[in-house]
Amino acid sequence: MNKLFLLGDSTCAVKEDSARPETGWGEMFYPYLKDGWTLVNHAQNGRSTEMILLEGIFYDCFWESSEGDYVIIQFGHNENKPEEYRRTDPDGKFVFNLRYMIKNFRSRGVTVILISPISRRYFVNGKPQNTHFGYPAAMKRVAEEEGLIFIEMTQRTLRALDEMGEEESKKMFMNFPAGMYENYPEGKQDNTHLRPEGAAWVASLIADGLKKYDLPFIKY
Repeated sequence: MNKLFLLGDSTCAVKEDSARPETGWGEMFYPYLKDGWTLVNHAQNGRSTEMILLEGIFYDCFWESSEGDYVIIQFGHNENKPEEYRRTDPDGKFVFNLRYMIKNFRSRGVTVILISPISRRYFVNGKPQNTHFGYPAAMKRVAEEEGLIFIEMTQRTLRALDEMGEEESKKMFMNFPAGMYENYPEGKQDNTHLRPEGAAWVASLIADGLKKYDLPFIKY
């Protein structure tokens, strides 16, 4: 049975019960997978491309994969964090790390798909802003140079947030008042991580992007 692997950060990862209703989009991607394919989610909270190499997360995925499998790689949320063990430069270590992973997966006959990070819900004067700096563009450039499928999710989610508006878009994220959820009695104002509605929304956008290509694992 072939596998589709997911490598990414908290926006994609499987969540602990104590964090619910926080949900990663990878948890909502199963309906888009054809029968005979297994989804293996190696995404983890707080990770960057540098961290998954240092911690061995990439290698766990690499050794589990085999010829004919696919892997979706999506990073960008944590690459600009100040910690040295996490931070990468968009035109330097970030690109190097992506190319390293691509080269190794190809050596096992695994097909790599790159997806740029989803936008945060960050509005200024009523308009959502791109907070991911040069990372989406760097990822797109790597995909073009390596001949890979690239799904542009940063601008796609940014446009969708603009259409939803500042208030309506809260329902997609972990931004809610007190008393709504048992795990968060005082409420929460988190504009990065997704609720189930947001995870399903992002998963559907990614699936729609992938359906433009002749891929063996996507339901059409």
